[in-house]
Amino acid sequence: MSATILLVEDDEMIRSLIKNILKTVGYNVFIAGSSLEMFTVMKSTNFDLVVMDLNLPDEDGIVLTRKIRARLNIPIIILTSRNTIEDRIAGLKVGADDFLTKSVDPEEFLLRIRNLLNRTLGNVNNSLKNPEHNTIHFSGWKLDVDGFSLVDQNDQEVDLTPAELKLLAILARNSGRVMTREHLLDSLSTDIDGPSDRMIDACISRIREKIEANPSNPEKIITVTGIGYKFAAEID
Repeated sequence: MSATILLVEDDEMIRSLIKNILKTVGYNVFIAGSSLEMFTVMKSTNFDLVVMDLNLPDEDGIVLTRKIRARLNIPIIILTSRNTIEDRIAGLKVGADDFLTKSVDPEEFLLRIRNLLNRTLGNVNNSLKNPEHNTIHFSGWKLDVDGFSLVDQNDQEVDLTPAELKLLAILARNSGRVMTREHLLDSLSTDIDGPSDRMIDACISRIREKIEANPSNPEKIITVTGIGYKFAAEID
C-alpha cells in the first residue's frame, strides 16, 4: 500500500511542484495551505508522513511541528526556504525528523522520505503483530490507550476522562523525561477549547487521585517546579 503524505505549503506553485514529485513515485498526497487547513484534513485522514513548510500565513511551521509531535508519533520533514542554524536547531528540537531546504535535489528529497518511511512504517508493522503494542504497564497498572481504559493492580477498571487519558499516556510514554506544560497543552489543544496551565494542573491532580497511593505526596507523577511534570513510575 502506498504511503499517504500531507504537504503543508502555502505557495501554490511550489505546492504543485512538490505534489507532482511525490505523486510520480506513487505516494498519495494531500495538501494544506495553512494551519487551519492542516488540522481540518488531519481530522479525516491518517497520514504516514508530513512535509512542513515554515512560512505559513497563519502560524509558524515550527509551532505546528511541535503541536503535531505532541499529538502524534508521525514522521515530519521540514522543507523550507529558511536555512539558518537557528531554524534547523529549533525544528529538530520540537520533533522534526529531518530539515531540508527547498533547493534540495528531488532525488535526495525522495530518498530521505523513503528511508524515513521504511524505518517508521517498519516499526509500526512490527508493533501491530503484538496486541499489546499500545498498552502501557507501570507499577502493576495497565493503561490501554486504544481501548481507552485504565486497570489497577486488582484488575478493577478506573474511569478516565479523554483529557486525563491523553495526559497520562503522553507522560508514561516519556517516562523519566520532564514534560513542559507547553508540551502538555499542545497535546490537548484540539480536544479542549482554550486549555490553560490551570486546567493541566487540575487534570494532573485528578489523575493522581486515581493512581497514587498518597496523592498529596505523589510518587508516579512528579511536579518539576516552574517547568512541568515527570512520570517517575517504572514502566514494566
